Amino acid sequence: MKIVEETRTRLQLKHRPLRYWFSGWCIFTICLSFLIYCLVFDSASVKLTCDRFSPNQINCELKRFNLLGSMDKLKMFDLQEAYILTKTGSKGAKTYQVMIMTPFGDFALLSHISYQENQEVVFKINDFINSGQTSLLVQQNQRNYLFFLNLFTLIIMAIAAYFATSPVTTCTFYKSINKVFIERKSLRSHKIIEHPLEYILRFDIQEKQYKYSKLYRAVIVLKSFKEIPINPQYTDENSIKYAVSRIYSFMKD
Repeated sequence: MKIVEETRTRLQLKHRPLRYWFSGWCIFTICLSFLIYCLVFDSASVKLTCDRFSPNQINCELKRFNLLGSMDKLKMFDLQEAYILTKTGSKGAKTYQVMIMTPFGDFALLSHISYQENQEVVFKINDFINSGQTSLLVQQNQRNYLFFLNLFTLIIMAIAAYFATSPVTTCTFYKSINKVFIERKSLRSHKIIEHPLEYILRFDIQEKQYKYSKLYRAVIVLKSFKEIPINPQYTDENSIKYAVSRIYSFMKD
């Protein structure tokens, strides 16, 4: 919070929630990038079709579909074996993915399918490789997983946008008209609060404990004991203490 104007009859303070703006837009940008990746680049479903032309010749085509309906085709030759790759996250959570071995490298199917479903796919592919079957069709679908993941991402984006558009607060004390005006202005709202100076009982500093630090905000306490934050967002201690001291000095003069 900063004092932008101070005269004998007028005191104006302004608070810009830079911390909220920065963190909000950073999270919004990260979530937007992740959402685009999920919609455009991540596979929502796959379809594997294989044909056996001779006992030793198997040709396959792997089609990948994203949530927007776009398709990617991949040719595979001479399948050797399918297996399940297990990945363990930092918190111990496990994901399973079918891998198909060929002389030209390993090819992966979807990464968020249950172990049981992957087992069925592995059995089906290996049974085709080791038998005399002439054709194979395998499909996997993780659209529901991506739908809920994208829905969660959109909720986080909405919360981030809310913080990124936090209002600028301008608090002005007028002795000439014996009033205080608190204006909160942002892209989503514009609000003005006014009270006669004689209704003010005192000014408080409220403290909030965060994980690694404490932040503060200045509050007008009316004689009705209603509390009106000058700066709704908590900020550093020094600027708040200095602002409150200047308000008290202005009110006493």
